Amino acid sequence: MLDRKNTPEEVEKTFRLLDGLYLLGSLERGVTIYSQQIRAHNLAWALWEMDRRIGVLGNVAVVGGGIAGLTLSACLLALHHDIKITLFEQSWDLCPVQQGSDVRWVHPRIYDWPFEGSRAPSASLPVLDWSEGRASDVARTVLRDFSRYSATFAKSHERLRVYLGLRNFKIEATRRTISWVGHAASLKEEFFELGRPEGDTQQFDKIILTTGFGTETHVEGYKKDSYWRNEQLGQPPSDGSLHRFLVSGFGDGAMVDLCRLKIERFRQDTIAYELFGNDLEKTERYFTDRIRVLGRDYNFFNMFKEIEETWLKVPKSRLASRIRKDTAVTLHLRGRENEIESFPQIFGRRSSFLHRLIVYLLYRCGAFDLEFSELKVAVQRRGIASENVLCRYGADTVEHTKCLFSDPSSVEHRLLEIKAKQAQEPMRYWIPGTFPHFQNQEAVA
Repeated sequence: MLDRKNTPEEVEKTFRLLDGLYLLGSLERGVTIYSQQIRAHNLAWALWEMDRRIGVLGNVAVVGGGIAGLTLSACLLALHHDIKITLFEQSWDLCPVQQGSDVRWVHPRIYDWPFEGSRAPSASLPVLDWSEGRASDVARTVLRDFSRYSATFAKSHERLRVYLGLRNFKIEATRRTISWVGHAASLKEEFFELGRPEGDTQQFDKIILTTGFGTETHVEGYKKDSYWRNEQLGQPPSDGSLHRFLVSGFGDGAMVDLCRLKIERFRQDTIAYELFGNDLEKTERYFTDRIRVLGRDYNFFNMFKEIEETWLKVPKSRLASRIRKDTAVTLHLRGRENEIESFPQIFGRRSSFLHRLIVYLLYRCGAFDLEFSELKVAVQRRGIASENVLCRYGADTVEHTKCLFSDPSSVEHRLLEIKAKQAQEPMRYWIPGTFPHFQNQEAVA
């Protein structure tokens, strides 16, 4: 029997901005591909259960053609044989962020380490499943399966319409109306073929935002490449020289880049095995017990320091032998409000436990320097070329989301409330067997 807080009605409330208007995961901590797909399954299940009782769906707009939007659309198409979905994507193809991203490794649960199942390579999802790999390979798998779901459950063009290359896109929240100019796209095997551009204004029964966290914050004068763009940080320089870098930030993106710059042959999928070896499972049980007592939000710096000569002695020694010799890195720590004044401050829940642990060990191995001054001062003091300054500050997701609306004041309070509550937990609330698999179903016209 479902817990009261996990009923379809209670789950639906956590995503609701206004009646008929939903936001999927963008303001939650830990916006990973896997967690967003879990949320997409939860919301689709909740709406389906409510639809069977009182009738809540019909003509649905899904805003955002990334993996979360594709998962939600596929889930809804598989469950609701009379639903009509219009999928909007600003770029010229679906899943644009991870497409072609060959240098970023994606794992479904590694950010949950050390908890049980965190090393399992498969997402094991009923809809748009995938296994760990390069981001480009994951995107390819998801796009292939989305085309199969579309061909199976939405043979009629009226059941799934896709618009790409959007401009002049605005949502009127109080009326659930969307105005846009874009190219209608039709499915041709695994790809979408663009039609002529068209402008329109339509009212929808439901609008679901799957727009992610938005564009990463750019600092004028330094590289503006997204975290997902290809680069060569993990490769030894071909000229054999020493290269100096500055990484600014202390979230998961910054910590991954720090690891790639300072650990020889670093791979996210193997680093835990390599550091802990045969003691990995025992170490995971120890850390899991400590986290359950202390809480996920706990600052673990002092704990790491206490166990450095016991649980961390061997991993530290192994890591020390793998420090890259061809890079010199400064980790710049300051914070949005200039609140960071010491290294231990970053060990609260601003990144995954595994990344905090590795960065602590790197620090104790003397792998990088620290800077707490203003960014320009730090860059000048360290003599870092502007192209080697990596600013990983995330995005202002509230402002990004408000920009989608012609009446942003109607949703602003609820956006801040969702961000504060963090209630869209990436836990599997749907009933097993809810979602049919396209290979076991006859095509639905």
